[in-house]
Amino acid sequence: MNEETTTEEQQRLYREGQTFGADALETEYQRQFNNIVAAVRSGQMSKPEGDAAIKALQESEFAPASFDIGEFEDLLGRLESSKMRQQRQRSVEGRRDIMTQGLAGMMSNF
Repeated sequence: MNEETTTEEQQRLYREGQTFGADALETEYQRQFNNIVAAVRSGQMSKPEGDAAIKALQESEFAPASFDIGEFEDLLGRLESSKMRQQRQRSVEGRRDIMTQGLAGMMSNF
């Protein structure tokens, strides 16, 4: 692969870093991303190392923080108990409807 193709490939693969620029609103994530891109372009870091660094940066920035199984089980228990209460309420209302229909039927017989 010649130098021109390598440069074009690097520009294509790391074009995302150019869009951030050096504006005053640059975030810490953007700064770190641009530093990785600059290191790859200058040859201080290989492309696979750059890819790994970008992936690690993205995971640290955008991955969910942590998962608390205790909190999940608590929420699940509350949901299940709520559904059980709703089912009981429907059953009570259903029995009332049946009794009301029966009473209405008896009244219509008189």
